[in-house]
Amino acid sequence: MPRLPAELAAEGLRRAKAIECFDFVPSNCCVVYAVLSALPRARLCEWGSGMGVVTGLAQTLGFDARGIEIDPRLAAESRRLLADFGLAPKITTGDYLQLNCPVDIYFTYCWPGQMSRVEERFAVIAPDHARLLICHGAEDIRCRVKE
Repeated sequence: MPRLPAELAAEGLRRAKAIECFDFVPSNCCVVYAVLSALPRARLCEWGSGMGVVTGLAQTLGFDARGIEIDPRLAAESRRLLADFGLAPKITTGDYLQLNCPVDIYFTYCWPGQMSRVEERFAVIAPDHARLLICHGAEDIRCRVKE
């Protein structure tokens, strides 16, 4: 991974430790970067964007990236982190299971108990041929395509 994305990922992890909110497991940024690198550039929304690292990685690769984060503190911190790296994707505070964000690629690392709801939401709101990149662990990213 190039220097800027690697530094963004490391700083995001460092700053996340200082935020008192629910525990979350971060994605393996090297795996995410490799997966995103292999995809055609498009509109991407990170559902549950946390510190915004995946959203930022996507923007460094040329995606039209945005994120949705339910926790206001994480959303605010992600905006600061991304700005510190010269990035400015839109980070919306809210519930991605309620908000509509029509894009080409959805990325999420949701709680295991939410996977069915996430897949149902994707099936309802995603445009045809959209992709859902859903993590089944930090290094296991699976892709669904809406037909």
